[in-house]
Amino acid sequence: MEAGPIRVAVMADTHGVLRPEVKRILETCDMVIHAGDFDNQMLYHKLDVSQPLFAVRGNNDRGWSGGLPNVKRFEIGGVKFIMAHERVDIPSSLQGVQVAVFGHSHMYYQQEISGRLWLNPGSCGYKRSTLPLSMAVMTIEDGAYEVETIWLEKGYGTPGAAMAQMEKTKVSRYEKQQKRYKQKACEKKAPDQDGQKQKKQKQADPGEERDRLFLIAKIQRLRNAGQSRTWIIKNLGTDLKYCGMIYDICERNPDFSTRQILDLLKEHISST
Repeated sequence: MEAGPIRVAVMADTHGVLRPEVKRILETCDMVIHAGDFDNQMLYHKLDVSQPLFAVRGNNDRGWSGGLPNVKRFEIGGVKFIMAHERVDIPSSLQGVQVAVFGHSHMYYQQEISGRLWLNPGSCGYKRSTLPLSMAVMTIEDGAYEVETIWLEKGYGTPGAAMAQMEKTKVSRYEKQQKRYKQKACEKKAPDQDGQKQKKQKQADPGEERDRLFLIAKIQRLRNAGQSRTWIIKNLGTDLKYCGMIYDICERNPDFSTRQILDLLKEHISST
C-alpha cells in the first residue's frame, strides 16, 4: 500500500442513528474518530468493523461500553490526539498533543488555541432542537492536517470559529500546479474572430460537487490499496473517460488531498 493522505471521519453523539449521508461520507474515509454517545452497541460494532475506530465512552453509553475509556490518547499519521466525551474531562497536561476532540454539546466547535486544535464535530445522528447536524473530515499526512466541516443540512455555512486552519508559510506544490494549469488555459484561448459567444461557466452545484469529492476519494483509496486503473474504472460503474481523468490526476499528484484533486479536475475540464 502506498503512503499517502489519510482521511479521518470525526463524529460524536450519534445516539443510535447512522444516517445514509453519513454512511456515504464514511465510505470515503480510512479511519473513524467517535467522541462518544453511540447510545447503541450495534452502531458501535458497525463502525468498528468498517474501518479502524478510535472511540471513548459517552454519558449515555452504559453496560456494554465498559471496555471504552473515558479519555483516549492516540496518534494518526504523525498527529497526536487526545479525546474525551466532555471537554471538562480532558486533562490539563497536554504536552505534545496537537488535536483535542470532544463532544456532548451537539454543537460544532473548531478553534485553535495556543497552537492546539480543539474540535467538537457536533452531532450527525440524533437531532437536538434547532442545532444543525454536522461532522468533520480530517486529511492527515506527515504530521500535518486539514479539517473540512461537513454540514448535513442545507442553509448552514461555516461558523467563524470553524474557519481556524493551519497557517501555511510556503507556497505549496498544489498552488504552483494550479498556476501552470491557468497559464495553459490562457494559452489555449484564441481570439473570438467569428463573433461566437463563449460558453458561460456553469455555477457549481453543492450536491454535484460533493458527489465529485466522494468519487475522487474512492479512487484515491482504491489506488492506494493497489488496485489497477482498469479495475477501478470498471468497478466504479461511472463514466469511463471521466473516471480515467480523475485517476490520471491522482496518479500525477499522489500526495494531494481530495479537495486539491477536485480543483485540478475543474482546471483541467475548463482548459479543454
